[in-house]
Amino acid sequence: MSTFSDVWKKFQAFLRFNPSLIQNIINDRYESGNAFLIVITSLISIYTALFVTTRFSNFMDIVFYGILDGAFAWIIASLGMWFILSRVFKENLDVNSVSTMTGYAHGIVAGISLVILLQNYLNLSARIIEIAILGIFLWLFYTISRTLEIGFLIDKRSSRISASVFIIILVWTSGPLKIFF
Repeated sequence: MSTFSDVWKKFQAFLRFNPSLIQNIINDRYESGNAFLIVITSLISIYTALFVTTRFSNFMDIVFYGILDGAFAWIIASLGMWFILSRVFKENLDVNSVSTMTGYAHGIVAGISLVILLQNYLNLSARIIEIAILGIFLWLFYTISRTLEIGFLIDKRSSRISASVFIIILVWTSGPLKIFF
């Protein structure tokens, strides 16, 4: 069982596109739990930033259902990406490996919490916030497509299309991310 600091170190190495670590993450069936931990942590960080900046009367209900909704959206988006890769591009991939890879990449979404906190304390304009959130999703797109190229040896065109499908499904089905679009 990995500690949170071990998972954090793997996440940082994952963002540096370490090929051997990406292969280990994709091939290890037990990494899906770590990916789930990263997804839950990124969703909690968004709600923590919202809690610090705004007040809700039923905040615990919003957080509980929002985290469940965000986790299911991640699974649905991963299944959609797997379907595109396996049925359209005829790649032979394991669903668990795809969901693990997208779970690690989902940690980038936690950057939205930094944007929320910066907006609250620095009073950033709406245009800067939009550009920052768009930059986070572009980084997510690049990370997923690059990881597909490194870990699964998929060509650029297929990896970019499937990364786009993942992000579209994620934003379309995730309640916490619909707040920002």
